[in-house]
Amino acid sequence: MVQKTAIGAGTWGVGTVIAMLAHWIRQTAVRFAPAAAYVLVCLGTGLAGLVLIVVIAVTCALCLAGIGFLLVPGVLRLLRTYAQFHRRLVGRMLGTEVRTASDPVVRTDLLWLLGHSIPGTALCALALVVCGHAVNWLTAPVWWQLLPSQRDRIILITVDSWWKALAAAVVGIGYAFVAMALMRPLALLHAQASRWLLTALPRPRAGLAQRVRELTLTRAEALDAHGAELRRIERDLHDGAQADIVAVSLRLGMIRRALERRPDQVPDLVDTAQQLAEQALDSLRLLVRGIYPPVLADRGLVEAVRALAALCPVPTGIDLGEAAEPTLRAPAAAEAAAYFVVSEALTNVAKHSGARTALVRLRTTAEAISILVRDDGHGGAAEGAGSGITGLRRRVAAFDGSTELSSPPGGPTVLKVEIPCGS
Repeated sequence: MVQKTAIGAGTWGVGTVIAMLAHWIRQTAVRFAPAAAYVLVCLGTGLAGLVLIVVIAVTCALCLAGIGFLLVPGVLRLLRTYAQFHRRLVGRMLGTEVRTASDPVVRTDLLWLLGHSIPGTALCALALVVCGHAVNWLTAPVWWQLLPSQRDRIILITVDSWWKALAAAVVGIGYAFVAMALMRPLALLHAQASRWLLTALPRPRAGLAQRVRELTLTRAEALDAHGAELRRIERDLHDGAQADIVAVSLRLGMIRRALERRPDQVPDLVDTAQQLAEQALDSLRLLVRGIYPPVLADRGLVEAVRALAALCPVPTGIDLGEAAEPTLRAPAAAEAAAYFVVSEALTNVAKHSGARTALVRLRTTAEAISILVRDDGHGGAAEGAGSGITGLRRRVAAFDGSTELSSPPGGPTVLKVEIPCGS
């Protein structure tokens, strides 16, 4: 009996390993195609970038003779268009928007061009060379028949028999798994480096007029969000509590008439009226929670986030760090905004992500509330796709905060929000 149990446990372990391996292969295969397409496009544009560097150098040299100044506007427009194309490309790869300043920043684009065209091209070439070697090993039996004179130059071993050709093909299968596993990390490394070069370098401070436009836009979005919230409250009152209170009023009228004509129906009518009154009370309580959750006022943001994580259908971990200090409280409006951000994010995780686990990281300081929500779902979340990201961004913008969403195909999805606490 003990022996059979041990064998069964071993069989279960092997089955689990095989299932995990099959899941990994499926996930890797799904992520390989977009990563390979990104690397291939970047290799082509990197080679074109080398040509553009030569053009810029020639233009600068011609400026010494004066004629180059006529070419500068066209070359700068070409550089700007080239950089904007890669901002969109990197944004699709990372599943987020790569923003840029409204005015051209030539220094940033030039530094990015150098990074993309030289080390970036080398990185893309390395990724494709790995794939090329995997193809060579896999197709060793074919090359052995078609190119007999090149048998010792195709791969690292000399293929002079069928068994060596088949052995090379078997090694090629493992080589292919390695190539597939490396393609996405290399593509993400290139995309993250490009994003940093395109966005993280110092930029000139925006002028007063630009700042006024930004504040006008965020305040207009805040008013739109406030109007939408008022319409939601009105709709909930009309469809919920108001309808129940009208029903209670009708039942009370029926009870009055029943007292005069059919007293035996009064107890049932009273029970019905009581149920309707309780429904109206529940609707009002739910509406109040949607305006300002009582748990925030009673127990604070930390406990409110714990409650949201506990109610989420997807198993959700919490990383509170210094946010667990009970004496540190942000302004009530900022805490309410943070609560609704976490609530909306976890709702999206449960409804749209297909995730198995999620994580909420919360940090509260005297300056800001920082929120990170991460899930291991299939990714692909975007604004305007019915996921509520637009409304969430508007809510945060009302506090002059920042919202950053990264959700590449295949996941993971990471939402970062920072809400200032100052006046």
